[in-house]
Amino acid sequence: MANEDYSNFEKTMAAFTMAIYIVTFVLGVTGNGVVICFTGFKMKRTVNTVWFLGLAVADFIFSLFLPLSFTYVALGFDWPFGTLLCKTNSWVSVLNMLASVFTLAAISLDRLVAVALPVWAQNHRGPGLATLASLAVWFAAALLSSPTLVYRDTIRIANRTICYNNFLPESQHAAETGQGGEADSDETMEYLESLYSMRYQSVTLARFFCGFLLPLLVIVACYTIIGCRLKHNHLANSAKPFKVIAAIILTFLLCWAPYHILMLLEFAHPFDQPIPLALRVGIPLSSSLACVNSCLNPILYVCMGRDFRDTVRMSMRKVLERAFTEDSLQTYTSRSRTKALSLDGEASASV
Repeated sequence: MANEDYSNFEKTMAAFTMAIYIVTFVLGVTGNGVVICFTGFKMKRTVNTVWFLGLAVADFIFSLFLPLSFTYVALGFDWPFGTLLCKTNSWVSVLNMLASVFTLAAISLDRLVAVALPVWAQNHRGPGLATLASLAVWFAAALLSSPTLVYRDTIRIANRTICYNNFLPESQHAAETGQGGEADSDETMEYLESLYSMRYQSVTLARFFCGFLLPLLVIVACYTIIGCRLKHNHLANSAKPFKVIAAIILTFLLCWAPYHILMLLEFAHPFDQPIPLALRVGIPLSSSLACVNSCLNPILYVCMGRDFRDTVRMSMRKVLERAFTEDSLQTYTSRSRTKALSLDGEASASV
């Protein structure tokens, strides 16, 4: 009876996961598609539109691949798309996570520079430099997510094809080609276990530190300094441009933190013991929650923009322009620049 109940529970969780995939796909493709259309082609090119265009592209690409994950779950975790798409689908997921959090960290650094170095920002901070920084972010994300292309693999088990992390692809190749005898297996078993553990630990820890913890520390440090600076200069109104990005950062953390926490718990779990039910259920659920993040940003752009009550009467372009406006930030930069120049003038006059 317990096994039957658990089987029903698994079916319920699978149905719930598929529902999340469908909703995220529809909202993610349409919402991020609209953002890409306006920020990339119809709106004036600014630093903010460059940043949010990068976020939208990452979420849009990820959303496009969700039907593959939906089909995988619908078929009872039987992967019918081959090894190449198994690798690509997982790589896109990790790439989305890294590109998003790296972009959020870059935005935080950009805001810090605009507040702490207003004169330099007025003269040098522009969409061209933001584009170069965005391309650097994507290059770093693609590089750090590349191990997924190497270690993601498929295997046939019990009439099902599983898409999984194979940290010993060379051993599977040897088994498939019939190379290596029993003696060789006995001699190399300890080495293979050590190699597997090293690769698994490296990928898991690198993904946690580079894809979550370090960017989070950068974001927290930047906005702490910015808040202190604004409070010190009594320019609370200058915090308005940070409202949208603060909501995006908080949403990212709420969506991705459970996934990383559960992955660390799985990482700490002994290999030779069965995985607890909490992890078997929690990891798929946290993965679904992480997927939701890719469709929430366009909603935040609208809801967190100015004059929300009037958004239903606005065109989508006006909504996005209001959400991405930099007027208050530029006002703060201009004020700080004027103050800095006046201080320079006073110092010159005194000399």
